[in-house]
Formats: sequence, structure tokens, C-alpha cells
Amino acid sequence: MVRDRIGQREDRFFASVFLGSGLLFVAMLFAGAAFAGGLIADAASGSGSAPSPDTLAVGRQVTSLLLHVYAMRMAAVFTMSTATITLRTKVVPRWIGMLGFAVAVVLLVSVGLTAWVELLFPAWILLLSVDILRTGFRQSPGAARTAIGAQP
Repeated sequence: MVRDRIGQREDRFFASVFLGSGLLFVAMLFAGAAFAGGLIADAASGSGSAPSPDTLAVGRQVTSLLLHVYAMRMAAVFTMSTATITLRTKVVPRWIGMLGFAVAVVLLVSVGLTAWVELLFPAWILLLSVDILRTGFRQSPGAARTAIGAQP
């Protein structure tokens, strides 16, 4: 939705960082969930030999690192690139973009201190989404001409 509002004003570098960090964030979530699911499936299987407590402890640590450290770092990069794009193109109010930078910095430096810090990312995304829904989609001039049937 953000990209629809930006259109041709988007910078290619920040667009690549935006897309790449978003994809890496989702990949980290999938990897963490797959790792945790594999451990649970192994522990629940009736194979006769349950995984050792050391194996489960290592698995828990790896899952925690994937979900709470690396995924949150990618969320911070995603937030920073989105805030940069929105500030440069002025598609959202300036305070939302600046708040995005603050959220990104907090996510980069304080992940792991408390689990509550991780809620800043979805809260900022919710704020951005509400602003997009509140102001509606802005059509580009080319889209308006195409909509009424005129030749570009």
C-alpha cells in the first residue's frame, strides 16, 4: 500500500532495501517457526528415544535468536527504509516517519532486553496503516487519465 502511494517517486536503493528486509524478516519468522516445529515434532514422536535436554536447550536458543534477534533486526531495517521512503516522498505526515526512525533505532539497540520492545514494530506498522486508510489511496495523474479513458 505504501508503494502504491509513492509511485514513480520511489528511490531504487531504498526500494530494494525495503523489499529485501521485508523478505528477510518473513524468512526469519519462517525459519524460526520451522526450527521450533521440528523440535516439537521430534520430541512428540513415538520413536522411543526423546531428544536430550541439551538438544532441546540448544534448539530453544537457536529459535530464540532467529525470532527475537535476527527477525527484529530485519524489522528495524524494514522500518528504517520505509520511514526514509515516506519522508522523502512526503506520503505520510513527517512525525510518523520520524517515529519510524525512533522505532528502528530502539529495535536495533535494545532487542533482547525485554520482550515488550518487539511490540514497537507492529505498533508502528498499525499506525502507518491507519494513516493510509484514513487518507485513502492517492491516484497518480497517469492512473486518473487511464481511469477516464484518455490517452496518456
